[in-house]
Amino acid sequence: MEELISHFFGFFKHTLKFLNHYSGLLMMGTPVLLIIAAFFYDVNQKKHTIRRNFPVIGIARYFLELIGPELRQYLFHDERSDRPIPRYIRSWVYAHSKKQLATVAFGTKKDVDKPGTLLIRHSAFPKSVDEKSYPTDHRLVIGPKRRKPYLASRFNIAGMSYGALGKNAIQALSNGAKLAECYHNTGEGGVSSYHLDSGADLVVQIGTAKFGVRDKEGNFSEEKFLELANQDNVKMFEIKISQGAKPGKGGVLPKEKISAEIAEIRGIEMGEDVISPPAHKEWEDEYGLLKWIDYLQELSGKPVGIKLCLGRKRFIDHLIKAMKETKIMPDFISVDGAEGATGAAPLAHTDYLGYPLKDAIMFIDNKLRDSGLREEIRLNASGKIITGADLAIIIALGADMASGARGFMLSIGCIHALKCNTNHCPAGIATHDPWLQRGLVVETKIPRVPNYHHAVLHEFTSLLHACGYEKPEDLKREDVMKVVDFHKIIPMNEIVAQPPLKACE
Repeated sequence: MEELISHFFGFFKHTLKFLNHYSGLLMMGTPVLLIIAAFFYDVNQKKHTIRRNFPVIGIARYFLELIGPELRQYLFHDERSDRPIPRYIRSWVYAHSKKQLATVAFGTKKDVDKPGTLLIRHSAFPKSVDEKSYPTDHRLVIGPKRRKPYLASRFNIAGMSYGALGKNAIQALSNGAKLAECYHNTGEGGVSSYHLDSGADLVVQIGTAKFGVRDKEGNFSEEKFLELANQDNVKMFEIKISQGAKPGKGGVLPKEKISAEIAEIRGIEMGEDVISPPAHKEWEDEYGLLKWIDYLQELSGKPVGIKLCLGRKRFIDHLIKAMKETKIMPDFISVDGAEGATGAAPLAHTDYLGYPLKDAIMFIDNKLRDSGLREEIRLNASGKIITGADLAIIIALGADMASGARGFMLSIGCIHALKCNTNHCPAGIATHDPWLQRGLVVETKIPRVPNYHHAVLHEFTSLLHACGYEKPEDLKREDVMKVVDFHKIIPMNEIVAQPPLKACE
């Protein structure tokens, strides 16, 4: 046995000497051997045509395709052509969230006479207010008839689920919302401890799968709903009928993002993609929907609204008819636009379904005005509202308030990598990979949320005063102009007239 051990160590010693002596040769030869091996593999494999026809070289094509989005974003796109969020908007958010210089020099880079451009009409007599004392705490009451109405900010965090986002991102956003004194919509993924522990005002979204308020069979649970309704920082409930990024389809959570904790919160199983049903099974028409809204309003004593992306316009007509007949109505309607975002969606739904936000807001505002119900229901605009100018325009067109998602994601470090659906978000936001999440230090990101929120409302107030107004509700559709052709600019009220408010019959 001792002799065998001696031979082994002798062999090991001589092997090390050989490797040390010929290490340079081996280092040069290894890449050559790898290239030869790759060549024979590519020539003989039958899956990839390019690699079979162009062995070794063809691999470069897949590498360039892999890093294509990054190359386009940083090397080839200009500041205004990148999609879905142009670089100059991202830079504006980054600068304000970090309290850095955010002014621009040498004039606008925007084609102000390009057809489709929206502009705001300022007054010859703007309000003379010291910029340092701008009021940015614009608020409005939602659900005044409920036992517990809610005083909401004019700009809030739109629905982003724990599941689509990781825990660090949820903690940063929710704690940031607490400091900003705006609400944080939970998205349809349910309420986590990361939401509740922050103490932020929460709007709990109820999707078709009833995550967070369902029993083991997936049915709505009154008991779980009341548990949430009794939480002090749960302020409102939002029933999601559809969302702009994928109308007609339920939420999609890839299995790679489902941890044991998320499975417990949602009441689902691990190991499979979770696809919510496209419709709620608790009702089949507008009357059933209103009956369920009334049921939740009575149970919770808190405002209950709906979220929708406008599709067939007659739905709004039918809904208003049902509201007038039953005397039941949602406390608010969140209108999502086709330009809205999501972590994962089919291309056809993202590109082809739904009305753009501005058109949808004007249509629904007009219908509610004509019906006499406008003063009973708040309109919340959701879909690519990022800057104070976006907020001013959408309120002028007919909304009462707005909520955004991507702007707040940018404020905590999103780099527009477009990896939300892969669990490989490099900014540690839309991922549950522990290594990637550790890069997002919650304590560092929390202050950036209120900084960004304040910047949006500060810019909004600046534009409000430039138009000669003091209150958000003073903004009118005529204050927004649209370039419809070169040398032809028309106020929006002449394109889509805004009827006067009617009293409820």
